[in-house]
Amino acid sequence: MTSIIRLQPLSGAHDESPPCYILQVDEFHFLLDCGWDEDFNMDFIKQLKRHMHQIDAVLLSYPDHAHLGALPYMVGKAGLSCPIYATVPVYKMGQMFMYDLYQSRHNTTDFEIFTLDDVDHAFDKITQLKYSQTVHLKGKGHGIQITPLPAGHMIGGSIWRIVKDGEEEIIYAIDYNHKKERHLNGCVLDTITRSSVLITDAFNASYIQSRRRLRDEQLMTTILQTMRNDGNVLVAVDTAGRMLELVQLLDQMWRTTESGLSPYSLALLNNVSFNVVEFAKSQVEWMSDKILRSFEENRNNPYNLKHVRLCHNLAELAKIPEPKIVNSLLQERKNRSGN
Repeated sequence: MTSIIRLQPLSGAHDESPPCYILQVDEFHFLLDCGWDEDFNMDFIKQLKRHMHQIDAVLLSYPDHAHLGALPYMVGKAGLSCPIYATVPVYKMGQMFMYDLYQSRHNTTDFEIFTLDDVDHAFDKITQLKYSQTVHLKGKGHGIQITPLPAGHMIGGSIWRIVKDGEEEIIYAIDYNHKKERHLNGCVLDTITRSSVLITDAFNASYIQSRRRLRDEQLMTTILQTMRNDGNVLVAVDTAGRMLELVQLLDQMWRTTESGLSPYSLALLNNVSFNVVEFAKSQVEWMSDKILRSFEENRNNPYNLKHVRLCHNLAELAKIPEPKIVNSLLQERKNRSGN
């Protein structure tokens, strides 16, 4: 039986700061996520550095900066050298998130907190896993198994099952989505047996979401009304996470002649838009059952986008005729416009 299980939040407790926790299982210490805010709060880094010598492994849940944003700094500048585990999409899309974040800041200021080499160095250390692939840890971690399970929310998003000696089961499940989405299946909480410890969050617990069909109709109506009034639409999205669902939805809308949207321009703007879409094409197996079935039966890849123009900077975007709808990282637009 496990004698010690302790959880120490470094960030992400009592507020909406990015998640970063130290989980102790006997003598072994996990770093659960390694998020960093967009202001790059160095007080958090100082606190994390104080515990760095204890960390034996890092488990990453999602590819965005809120869950792995501090990883390039901790590996490249602070010398974090322990094993890091993530699913294949979290590895691939996480790199895109960090490339885009770095380039967006580098385009407007002398950004020196971390470099693209630091990003590459950090991601080179990640062991890429498939869902339900179990890893048996060695050394101090002897007797501990880790397994990523589908969490929904973002492609490759993970609930982590940590099992000690085949008896004590710890579940780390944050930011998960139990509903099926346009491009992803829901999480698998109903398949998890009664665990010894559940580490979760209550973010959006009281939020009541309207039906997807209604949300889609409201979005399309707003877009069409704006376009018909000769206005442009800017939709603020992340780099390579929730953006995938929205881009797929809009491309489908543009393909439908009844929507009335085909005469207007549709663009995706970020520093790595081409790479993100190419990676998405190669990750159909990580998407919803409906998408996978369509691909297997008809070779229909939802990210063979027919109407979305991929732009990497504002100069490329300016060449696209107006009115237009732009999916873009809001922070980049703010930085570049000086607002």
